[in-house]
Amino acid sequence: MIFDVLTGKLSILITLAFGTLLIVLFPIIHKENKYFAWFSLVMGVLVLVLLLWFTFGNVVIREQILRYGL
Repeated sequence: MIFDVLTGKLSILITLAFGTLLIVLFPIIHKENKYFAWFSLVMGVLVLVLLLWFTFGNVVIREQILRYGL
């Protein structure tokens, strides 16, 4: 039971970090290649939106987050 919760929290954290990294790299990449930079920004936003949608879209997960916290 505890490993399922730990695995879920770690996967959320890794996905959040990956999406944030893609967004933060936008200004650095934009100096070299603007198309790849925009792709990175769009993919980062998409990753974060999908993470929020999958996390808070599920009734069971949303209820557990609201009750016990993230």
